[in-house]
This record gives sequence, structure tokens and C-alpha cells, in this order.
Amino acid sequence: MNKSTFRLTVRGCELDSFGHVNNAVYLQYAETAVWNFFRNSQLLDMLFERGLFPVILESTQRYIHELKIFDEVRIESEFRTSGGIINYKHKIFNEGTGKISCKVNGKLAFVDHDRVICSVPDELMEYLESDNDDNKN
Repeated sequence: MNKSTFRLTVRGCELDSFGHVNNAVYLQYAETAVWNFFRNSQLLDMLFERGLFPVILESTQRYIHELKIFDEVRIESEFRTSGGIINYKHKIFNEGTGKISCKVNGKLAFVDHDRVICSVPDELMEYLESDNDDNKN
């Protein structure tokens, strides 16, 4: 299992008419955390060199507490491999209150330029199976 942390601030354009973060934005936060993980793991270049691109296969979210404009957000992520795909779990926290705002779980795979699902590269498998805890922001 591998862990990563990403931080951001809620922007006005992410709010719905009730003044809290729109439900679709939580999925954007989760995907941003995935990209951040690959960048900070220094494996993104390797993926691109092999012509691989991460693709979200499925994602579920559970809302717990709202986020509002200018709230500071921390996303704690865990990544694991299973059956040729990567499973991820994100906990999205309001830094000010310490409460979990949303949980997002999902699966991703890699596709090539022909949009064919490919195996998870060995380097990435090894990285995910190690106990790395990447707390870069």
C-alpha cells in the first residue's frame, strides 16, 4: 500500500447554488490527488515514455460534511494494486474542522495510444507494494 497527501483551497467556481462544494467537484479533487500521486512518485514520466495514460474505471463518493469557499482541504490517499488495476481510497478533510467531508473510492487502469487497457508496469507495481508514504504537497 502506498499513501499520499494533497492540499488545496476551495474556490468560488466550485460552489453550487447553496454555497457549498458541488458534488462533481469532489471527483475532480480525487482525480487531482491521483495525478499528484503519480507526479510525486516520480513515475509519471515513465508512464508517458511507455505511452500509458491512467484512466478512471469507476468511482464512488460518500458525502459526510460540506466544504465552503476558502476552506482549506487535505486529501489523504491510499493506492493498492489488485488484478492488474489500481484501487484508490481518498479521504477529503476540512483542515479547519478536522472533519472528513467526503470519501471517494475507485479503480484505475492504464491505456495505451490505441485506448487498450494495459498491465500495470512492474516499476509501478513495485512502488505500490512498498510502504512509501509520500506527504509532498
